Amino acid sequence: MLFDAIFLTLFVTGWALCGLAPWLALSVWTRGAAGLHYLPLAVFTGVVGGLAVPILGREDATGIWLSFIVAVAAPTLLLAARRFSLGGLPHAGVRGKPTE
Repeated sequence: MLFDAIFLTLFVTGWALCGLAPWLALSVWTRGAAGLHYLPLAVFTGVVGGLAVPILGREDATGIWLSFIVAVAAPTLLLAARRFSLGGLPHAGVRGKPTE
């Protein structure tokens, strides 16, 4: 029972870190314009994406690696959809004024 809890905690932590990676990369790439309010959403999406693989039936070693790939891919797709949906809007500058 304790070992199950330890391994489950390690997997959830790993999926959360995999969900953090795309947000961190986007934040560095855009010099902080990734949106801090999207950080918990990206981490949660990584955990849900990683957890979906074993729930949907892939419980072997390939499923473990696939769950970590999905934990990176799901937040990446989420943040990409956000960036493309806001692509035509003017970006607010430091003082809240639209920049060109």
